[in-house]
Amino acid sequence: MKKIIICSLLAMSIVSCKNTENEKKTEIATETKKDSIVEEKLTIVQITDTLKKSEYSKEFAKYSDEIINKISENMTYSLTTDDGGEIEYLKEITSFENNIISLYWETCGTGGCVEHQKLQIKDNKIIDLGNGFEKLTETETKKLDAEIKAKIKNFSHISGRNETEISINKNGNYLIAFRGLTDEDGESGGGTIEISYETKDLKTYIPSTLKVAKIN
Repeated sequence: MKKIIICSLLAMSIVSCKNTENEKKTEIATETKKDSIVEEKLTIVQITDTLKKSEYSKEFAKYSDEIINKISENMTYSLTTDDGGEIEYLKEITSFENNIISLYWETCGTGGCVEHQKLQIKDNKIIDLGNGFEKLTETETKKLDAEIKAKIKNFSHISGRNETEISINKNGNYLIAFRGLTDEDGESGGGTIEISYETKDLKTYIPSTLKVAKIN
């Protein structure tokens, strides 16, 4: 997948872009001074232009600039450098289907730093679906863990590495599907428990729709 990164320095900017056949990178390198609160960031206009020219250009062409600008506001993440500077990157789009955009990024070089997020376009608004289950309230999360534990005695925890599948049922409810781990599962494997539930508001789940199954 193409990854776009834009590079520039706050003081005495030098922009250097390297384009290859397989990858286009755009990176913004921001030097943060202790005596200054001014930081250079990737603008919404730049991000919007990048999205329109991406491999998902046909999908973005279906929406107004207003919508794409709103999407752009959710497209970046920042990492702090060893010297105290800050680098801003674009999240990768892994899919764009049924008005839901799936995003992926890494905050370090290991699997434990993988992040997933989904954005839904609905009624001229952008709804941050997160990675699904993480939108549950703390109380609902504890209740969900207890229900899973009651069905799978050696359930350990929900896997944060795997991308959650989110779809919308005919009744308008979100269907959230993901994996969980047992005490014996390795984190890198993503878990051997399949879990799904329906929710109307993302914050609470409908208990009668909860499904838990052990695989393998």
